[in-house]
Amino acid sequence: MKIHFSRKDELRGLKLPTSMTEDLAEDIGIMVGDGHIGAHSHKGCTNYEICVSGDAISDRTYLKSYVWHLKKRLYNLKFPIFFAGKKKTEVRLQIYSRGLVEFYAKKIGLPLGKKENIRVPPVIRQGSLNVKRAFLRGLADTDFSLTFKKRVTKAYYPVIFYQTSCRSLYTTTRTLLNKLGFTVTGNYRKNRRFEIVHDAYYLQISGRKQLDKWMKEVGFSSFNNCLDTKCGES
Repeated sequence: MKIHFSRKDELRGLKLPTSMTEDLAEDIGIMVGDGHIGAHSHKGCTNYEICVSGDAISDRTYLKSYVWHLKKRLYNLKFPIFFAGKKKTEVRLQIYSRGLVEFYAKKIGLPLGKKENIRVPPVIRQGSLNVKRAFLRGLADTDFSLTFKKRVTKAYYPVIFYQTSCRSLYTTTRTLLNKLGFTVTGNYRKNRRFEIVHDAYYLQISGRKQLDKWMKEVGFSSFNNCLDTKCGES
């Protein structure tokens, strides 16, 4: 599939990966989690948008200090950083690039617009174990949470938690985790918010041994999840 570069892509020196790497896999995980690609037509012109967004407080350092540099290494693009919303509660890395949008859509298989039927892309499912792990790291940094629940024994029980409203993403992510040897529990429930019912599929990886395996094989790049994993035994 041919990727079309805009004149601006050429001037900025856009470069696209020619093979799957761990950096690319991690970036794909980030895009599946908190990313967006779109092609919006206006007055006869089409704007090709790539965006990664997060909380202006908790995600700011991760996006500015890690994701920005990851994308610069991969694509030779400097993503502008700005704050959005009336109270500037959202931080975004956002750029307009036809070549990069087409790369994500045609080569990687990410959907344009809403991610209602998104799933783990085939290029990840067919990749090496390290590619799968890197993808999960990117997805986890944007959409997973790591908590320590205090138990009756006063020990802390670690839980890696993931929730999505997309069934196809839930099933393909669970399959990926199982293939990597993680013990995963999952379920489905309906969440109600402002009188609107939402589907919610969730996964849990629980216990000290599972967390140790995660930290050894997958890990986190986000500072939010880089917690002390030695506070008690399961």
